[in-house]
Amino acid sequence: MPIRLLTTETIGKIAAGEVVERPASVVKELLENALDTGARRISVEIRNGGSDLIEVVDDGHGMGPEDLAAAIQRHATSKLTAFEDLDRLRTLGFRGEALPSIAAVASLTIASRTAEVPVGSAIRVEFGAIGPVEAVAAPAGTRVSVRDLFSNVPARRKFLRQASTETGYATRVVSSYAAAYADVAVTLSVDGRRVFGTDGAGDVVAAATGVYGPDVGQAALRLGPLDEAAAVPGVTVSGWVGAPAVTRSHRNGLVFFVNGRWIQSRALSFALEEAYHSLLMVGRHPVAVAHLALDPSAVDVNVHPTKAEVKFVDERAVCRAVQRAAHAALLGAPRDTLPRVHLAASSWQTEQRPMELPRPRWEADRNGGREPDKADERVPEEEKHASGLPILRVLGQVGGTYIIAEGPQGMYLIDQHAAHERVLYEKILAQISGRMADKQPLLDPLIVDLSPEELAIYERSAPELAQIGFEVEPFGEGAVAVRAVPALMRNVDIAERLRLILGELAEGGAGNSWLDSVAISTACHTSIRAGQTLSLPEMRELVAELERSSQPRACGHGRPTMLHMAQADLERQFSRR
Repeated sequence: MPIRLLTTETIGKIAAGEVVERPASVVKELLENALDTGARRISVEIRNGGSDLIEVVDDGHGMGPEDLAAAIQRHATSKLTAFEDLDRLRTLGFRGEALPSIAAVASLTIASRTAEVPVGSAIRVEFGAIGPVEAVAAPAGTRVSVRDLFSNVPARRKFLRQASTETGYATRVVSSYAAAYADVAVTLSVDGRRVFGTDGAGDVVAAATGVYGPDVGQAALRLGPLDEAAAVPGVTVSGWVGAPAVTRSHRNGLVFFVNGRWIQSRALSFALEEAYHSLLMVGRHPVAVAHLALDPSAVDVNVHPTKAEVKFVDERAVCRAVQRAAHAALLGAPRDTLPRVHLAASSWQTEQRPMELPRPRWEADRNGGREPDKADERVPEEEKHASGLPILRVLGQVGGTYIIAEGPQGMYLIDQHAAHERVLYEKILAQISGRMADKQPLLDPLIVDLSPEELAIYERSAPELAQIGFEVEPFGEGAVAVRAVPALMRNVDIAERLRLILGELAEGGAGNSWLDSVAISTACHTSIRAGQTLSLPEMRELVAELERSSQPRACGHGRPTMLHMAQADLERQFSRR
């Protein structure tokens, strides 16, 4: 077949396929253009998932007639003049492909005006056919309307998802930029309904509240500057991370911006999640919006057609900066941000005046578990342990699993297994860091038969088991002899617990290193079980040890150790409020 040059129309449609993947791609490009113009107010409207209409209005610098005509030409940009400018790039759009690519597969209308002139200009491009520039009445700024996306490319349009799904993709784009650019007021409307809006006041927590709701806003922990010893030279991290009480079942809540550019990075996501090690349940992920500022020459933004990915000169240093910033924010967070139990108001509540409940009196200290005396003064609400937990008074046990305790802010339900696991896990870590594990020698060696899989895991984990306090050696074929166990391993079936530890390790473990995985498994399978009845002194001692822990809110696997039921919730449930 003879070789022929493609037509301009075909070239435009093919090029558009690289930049405009779906309606969310259009939203992203137009948002970035608006931010590059210095806009302080941006409104986005989407109809039918973006297929019928995508409209972005901003109050930025605007364009004159000449710039407007040039903006829809391919590879026309104001962001750079030479290839070397890429090393100093601080803007978002720079290729000059967005508007021409969108115009090739949609009906595009742009109306814009600069603040210096009284009359605006508009241009319309119908699926690649460029119309004339006309004078129109327009406010300062730019309005870009995209209609009938992919109408001239049926093959692309039929592969779009349902309107609700495409709306979800577009909403994620807008919400990410709205949460990241706290100094820009961003609003989103979908099918005529306002979805969210931010105030543009510059407060990252207020922006998080406006986008994600009050639950996330209240749990947002600011990422502040690190001290000189922890800071990574050349990399600054700001923004916020969510407290461990707020999680998602996916990683879409992790948003990263590099020099103002929204990117996707598995390495950064992994680095940030490492800061939450042992604080989240397995399968749960944190929420965060992190800004990374570094020298433009240290990052290559020109490696992906949609600029969704970047390359770092030193990726390890950038990941280290993210992890350290998140870890510092979590360490400085209030420790009493526990999962809350919100009791629904009963449908039979009346409008009668609520009764006033007397403030509960409870002991200021355990002191051997003495009962509270009438002369005792109530402990102030702000008095807490070093761990951040309030002083608790143990009341009893439910189902042989949950310890009931009272505090100044209501009732606490403590999972005895998760709590004991956290206590043992921190004790093991302390022993490891001290290079001296407390052992309990056995009078006679205990012979434990292992399956081939368990034996293979034992051989891999023998050094780590020894660091924790196990003294185990091979004993014939398919068996091991246990001569000593960690001192914290008391009143348990040693053979059963050893098999459980090896079985969990065979599934991959839960730590960020193999030693950590062994420590977590050992703590889990040597701790108090659910359903085990405890005496009141035993419960008091367990709660006291949990209060002395550095991270009392979650066990080594990330399961919560306790739930908090506020006094106000109890009063509402009993129609007293």
